[in-house]
Amino acid sequence: MKRVFLLLALAISFMACEGPVGPMGPSGMDGMNGRDGMDGKDGKDGIGTNWLTKTFTIQPHEWELVGTPGELNSFFLVDRKLPELTKDIFKERAVIAYIKTDDGYKNGMPYVLHKGGTGDNGKEFIWTQTYDFDYSEGWVGFYLTYSDFNTQLKPEDPTTFYIVLMW
Repeated sequence: MKRVFLLLALAISFMACEGPVGPMGPSGMDGMNGRDGMDGKDGKDGIGTNWLTKTFTIQPHEWELVGTPGELNSFFLVDRKLPELTKDIFKERAVIAYIKTDDGYKNGMPYVLHKGGTGDNGKEFIWTQTYDFDYSEGWVGFYLTYSDFNTQLKPEDPTTFYIVLMW
């Protein structure tokens, strides 16, 4: 019984040790400085990241219809020269495109926009409008496709695109 009482008293005394934290003790002495190591060999400089942004504003009359109006797989296209898009950037680096969707807003491409309207007969209709791009050495192409291929409806507003070249 004495042992149980003794163990119980020890357990309670260890758990009852509470109180405010004391002040921080003094800092110890700094250790000795080590020996300097040998200088290494200079290495070859690496490639840094460079980038260039080009802006293209396409006017409504500049969109070229590929196919005939309303034909299956018809779409609009505009090609632009981009001499800064070199063979090296084309083969080994990155090209990213954005479209300006509103003042102060850009979206990455492809950009998919769901739209709806009312026809002359009062009947509602819906479609998806998609902007996309492709590129090759020295060129960039912008595409506008309608999900319903209703390409007799031509683009009505200027569209601004941003191409970012990174190397």
